[in-house]
Order: sequence, then C-alpha cells, then structure tokens
Amino acid sequence: MGLDDNLVYHADILIFGIILIFTLASLPRAYARLSRRSEWSQGHFLRSIKPLPATTPRFNPTRTPLAPVEPESFVDLDHGNSSTACSPLPSEHQNSLTHVVNEKALPKHPNHGPAVSSIWHHVAFVLDYRVHENYSVNQVLLIMVYIIIIFYVSFYQSDPFTDPHRAGFVIASQIPFVYALATKNNIIGMMVGVGYEKLNFLHRLVGKVMVIGANVHFIGYVYKWSLAGDIYSKLAEDYVRWGIVALVCLDILGFCSTDYVRSKSYNLFITSHVVSLIIFLFAACYHEPTCVPYVAAACVFYILDHVVRAIKTRITTAKLQPLPELGITRVEVPSINAGWRAGQHVRLRVLSSSMGWWGWSEVHPFTIANVAETSEGMVLMCKKTGHWTGSLFSMAQTASYGETGKEVGRDVRVMVEGPYGGVGHTVMSSYSGAVFTVGGSGISFALSAVPDLIQAATGVKVIDIIWSVQDPSSLTPLLPLLTNLVQQNSSTRVNVHVYYTRAISTSFHRTYLPQGITILPGRPKLGKLLDQAITNTISAGGSNGVFVGVCGPISLANSMARVVRYSDVRLCTAVGGVKLHEETFGW
Repeated sequence: MGLDDNLVYHADILIFGIILIFTLASLPRAYARLSRRSEWSQGHFLRSIKPLPATTPRFNPTRTPLAPVEPESFVDLDHGNSSTACSPLPSEHQNSLTHVVNEKALPKHPNHGPAVSSIWHHVAFVLDYRVHENYSVNQVLLIMVYIIIIFYVSFYQSDPFTDPHRAGFVIASQIPFVYALATKNNIIGMMVGVGYEKLNFLHRLVGKVMVIGANVHFIGYVYKWSLAGDIYSKLAEDYVRWGIVALVCLDILGFCSTDYVRSKSYNLFITSHVVSLIIFLFAACYHEPTCVPYVAAACVFYILDHVVRAIKTRITTAKLQPLPELGITRVEVPSINAGWRAGQHVRLRVLSSSMGWWGWSEVHPFTIANVAETSEGMVLMCKKTGHWTGSLFSMAQTASYGETGKEVGRDVRVMVEGPYGGVGHTVMSSYSGAVFTVGGSGISFALSAVPDLIQAATGVKVIDIIWSVQDPSSLTPLLPLLTNLVQQNSSTRVNVHVYYTRAISTSFHRTYLPQGITILPGRPKLGKLLDQAITNTISAGGSNGVFVGVCGPISLANSMARVVRYSDVRLCTAVGGVKLHEETFGW
C-alpha cells in the first residue's frame, strides 16, 4: 500500500471516528427517547389508524364575525402585567383537546436525557453562536476540522502540479460521504440523531471540496503533460476522456448548486443533480478502477435511500382550503393520521395540471401542523412565498361546495413522502416548560407540538407560544384552535403571545380574547418572555429544564439563539437548563 493509499485510508477512518464520537454523545438522549415504547412506532412511516375519541370540532374554513372590544381589554405584557399570562385557568373550561386525557391514569414521566446545552450553559451556547453567513461556531469548527484533514492528506509530501494523482485519490475517497449526506434517509443523521436538513451544510462542503479537487487534479495533469509534450496523445486515451466526463459532471453540479441557480430554477437544480450524479459514478469507474469500491458504497447509500423513500411515500387525496388572512393554503390529508412526531415535516407533491407544466414534478417540504391520531388526518400549512406555493394557493381558491351549499374546499391528488426531521432524540414532554417562538407559517410547529405535550400529561408545567406576524388579522382563522389550547382542563398552563409589525388593516376587528391569549404591536421582547417562562416554570415546581423551539426565518432563529445564550445563568441552572431547537425556512 503506497503513501497515497495510506493517507486516504487513515483520513476516512478519522472522519468516521468523528462521526462515531457524535454518535456516542447522542446515546443518552437516544436511550431516554427509545425507552418509551410508543417512540418505536412514531416518526418513521406515515399510516392510518382509527382515531381516538375527539372533543374538538373539525376545522371550519367559514369566517364568523367576532365582537369588537376596547383596546384596554388587551393585556400588555411589556408593561408589568405579566401575571395574567400565567394565571390559573378557570375550572369551568372543558377539555377541548384532540385527545381526552385520563387524569386518573397519568402516564409515567418520560426519562429526561439532558443535552449538553442543558448542562454547560455558556459552553454550549458559545458553540451555537452565529458567525459568517449564519453558520454557528460548532458548524464552523466541523468545517475547519474537515478542511484541515483534506488539506493534510492532499499536500503532505505532495505538489498538485508534480503529483496530481493525490488530489484525484482524495476526492474519490469522499464519494461515499457526499452521497450519504445527500440522502433523505441519512445514515449519518440516524447515527447522530438529527435530520438530513441539519447536515446539508456538510453535504455542500464535501461537494465543493470534490469540485475544487477534481479541477486541481485535471489542471495538474494538463500542466504535467504539457511540459512532457504529450498532452494530445494523453487526451485521446479513453480513461482520460472518462475523467473529463466526470469532471464536467462535477462542474455542472457545482454551478447548478449555487443559490442563484437554485432560487431561479429549482427544476434545473434537481434535474442536473439527478443526471450528473448518476453519470459521474459510471465515469469515475471507467476513469480509474480504484474508484469502484467508493462508487459501490455510494450506490448502496443511494439505492437504499430511494427504496426507503418509496416505502415512505403515500399517494392519496387531499383537501385544499385557502386562509387569505395568513396567505396560507391549508392542506388536509384525511387518509393519513398517524406515524409522525411533533416538529417533523413531509415532502409534498401535488399531482395536478393546475400547478403548471412542471409544478406537478416539484416536491416541497412542509412542517406537519397538527397532532397525530385525529379524525381530520394530517394537516399542512403552505405559505404562499413563490411560484409553486402561489399556484397551490390559487388552486385552493377555486373551491367546491357541498350539498348544503357551504364551501368544503377542493380535492386534489397528492404524493406525500415522510416523515423527516423533527427534534431528533429530544423528548419534549420530558421537560418542565416549553417556549415556541414562531414566525408566520412557522406556527405549524407549535400547533403540532403543544397538543402533543398537553395530551402527554406528564411533567410540562408551562407552555408559551410567541407568534410574530405581519398583520394582526392572521390571528382570526387560528383563534379557535389557539383558544382550545389555552382553555384546556389540565395541569399545563398555555399562553399565546401574538405580535404584529404592520398597522391594523380595515378588515381586522379587535376581538374578545380568552385569558391566556394576548396581541400586541411591534416585535416580541424575546429575552423578557423567555425569563418569564423560566420563572413561571420554576414557580410551578419544574426542574427538568425548558425546551425552546424556533420555527421561522433564519433571522428569528438567530435572535432567539442570542437570547438563550445571554439568558440569566442562575435562572437556567435553577430550572434545569435550556434546550434550543431550530426549524428554519429555506431548506
């Protein structure tokens, strides 16, 4: 075995060792989660089961007028009146959750596996601090470690102009990693307990390294052959031509993966990826037989991923209903009502010519917006942000009508794949408190997680939802659902804080709000609200930590990360730590 073989072999072993370290670090949380029998069947495959008895009515898209109220009736949390948000709920309120909780047979409190962030507060949130282009410190450290490993094996006792073979050997060794990180059913993500979307930055990094390395490899040989005077004879050889084909595939992948191309033509991005990745594997094998073991490993990852994706895919009928106040299309899939965990997402394809020439072929991820095992099935909230979601919203507006003449929405065939992502091995119900900071359609994360926490009836004492919207009228269609959450009859106190950034439109009428729901202008004071939630959790006897979930734009996630990082250490220690989880838009 030569020096090149030894270096590349040990580099791959080192990279795998780093993955193994993260796997071992996640084992306590994995044990805490999988010690619950119900977790073995949740979060893997979508299915349909007989829903449990429900006490809430189905979603009604009809807008009913709400009575106006004077501004003084609203609670201003930023001016000292914080007791209202966590005051005891009236006993006469009936349980309006999706599932009836049997208070005589409360489930055992789940095992609590605290993350590093719940134990070493400052160290963990220094690692979560955002640096260049929204990368956190721990992501930058991983990137630096990987680049150092690649640079070392590429340049140790080697010059790319006199020994270009080394660069080719290095990029060949990275083929399995780039393919494994590209899969939706990510084996590396399964090992470390995170979704594929959390590791996408590593996939992009390895891909860029391969593109650069392949060009260095080719340029080095062109330089070497030019000096020797036999460049034309070399370029005529078959193995060199196959190498050029592989290089062209990588360059196409690199160009079409840029943010500009991806945002302007997502179909070009997907098509170029599928075609180039397949051709590249064949070309690499014909170019250099040494690549065959690495290509074989990549093929295993790629084929297994597509087999599992096929098993996870359901073709069914969904009902579309527009929510104009939110600019959202509500997608209800009655035939699927189980199999996911709170915070997970699915990939949706709408099989209709109304989506345009290529719209039917596009697949987009959406967070599931309700708890499992309900009669209404799985619910998605698709924000109108681009051409595809705009077409979906327009199609939902052409609704059909039932026998009574009431609007019932439009039925359409869809392909649903998932579930994916979510909170990994974290068990939200094992914490004593929870804070959900969401923006716009990110409310779907809270709408699935909060009912799940309440129905678990374990140790969660206080739940706060902080929802930032542009227009206050966004509250209108979801007010019945949010009212159900705050007026439930359980030991968990739920509070909803809505903040709007635009002036009140003429179509919005201030409404009677139940105790526990407030609406205020401006941006939320996240630091004050988090400290308040921690204090209320401690007052309620909670000591198992506070879960902080963020779903929305990257700017919102960055703001909340800073707030958690600089939160009061004494409060965090007293409550048992703070766990931050982020679901950001724009996968």
